[in-house]
Amino acid sequence: MAKLYAFELSGEHPTVPRSEALSLLRIHAVSFREVAGTERCLLVEADGLDHRILERRLAMSHRILEVLKVCDACPESIEQALRSLDLPRLSYRIRASRLGEGIKSHDLERMAGRVLHAMGYKADLENPEMDIRAIISSNKVVFGYEIATPDRSGFERRRPHLKPFFYPGVLMPRMARALVNISMVRPGEMLLDPFSGTAGILVEACLIGVRGMGVDVQEKLNRGARANLEGMEADLILGDAMSLPLKNSSVDAVVTDTPYGRSAVIKARSKDEILSRSFEEIHRVLKAGRRAVIITDSPAEELLSSKGFRIAELHSDRVHRSLTRYIHVCERPVDF
Repeated sequence: MAKLYAFELSGEHPTVPRSEALSLLRIHAVSFREVAGTERCLLVEADGLDHRILERRLAMSHRILEVLKVCDACPESIEQALRSLDLPRLSYRIRASRLGEGIKSHDLERMAGRVLHAMGYKADLENPEMDIRAIISSNKVVFGYEIATPDRSGFERRRPHLKPFFYPGVLMPRMARALVNISMVRPGEMLLDPFSGTAGILVEACLIGVRGMGVDVQEKLNRGARANLEGMEADLILGDAMSLPLKNSSVDAVVTDTPYGRSAVIKARSKDEILSRSFEEIHRVLKAGRRAVIITDSPAEELLSSKGFRIAELHSDRVHRSLTRYIHVCERPVDF
């Protein structure tokens, strides 16, 4: 039976957190439909949602709620919603998150305490028998039970400069994990990074049970990547993304951050040649119907389309004044 869920999205990027949540729903729920979305809150109706897997995988969501009520963000509607909650007679604790504009979280918590106390419920802030959560947006309030809280502290411990091998300019772990999730790769499947560098993408894939394969043309980076991947299920190949040593249709997903600037030209005559030939190779080795998430420093939809990809999504990520990353979510169409 379908239930209503709310994802409290992080504010680290305007579009990637929503894409990550929806991508995981596609592979870890029997069925779902998006009901509504406000700033940083995604409401979905889903059947067979495996929230435990989502809790382990998500990078850009703070929590998932099983929704009890949704109401307008005004005192009258909030009080009416609280009075209509069908709660068990257990001690409770309520916590609120304010996303953007709207009623202040501590004001809502005090209002809820007053209303629930009048209804005969007992608050217990230390050892409650049930936890109720509220997500406040500018025009709506969502009440629900918190069923999943991803551990985001691990991403801080894996910041690039804290790893055995560091190289500047790489993706941060949360973004790398989110892009792995957007690729819709499943545990046990193979994810390829043909410009693997220090293996930040592969580390995030391996930590959720995905088998990683990295290719990089620089021996120094390959050696460093091995140190970062110690103890994980991943293969590293010293090779060229323009001529991948892999069979046709042999990988389940691709996530890669292509080289930028002058350092990009190592074995090719130009960066354009690197992109053109590597996109052909990515299309060749990716299984039909599967996704490649490809980052470039300028829009590349036309080039990717010319190589046979369908562009499902395009996100931009401004890193600093002189660098904006373009995140292309591509699909290799199924051949009929």
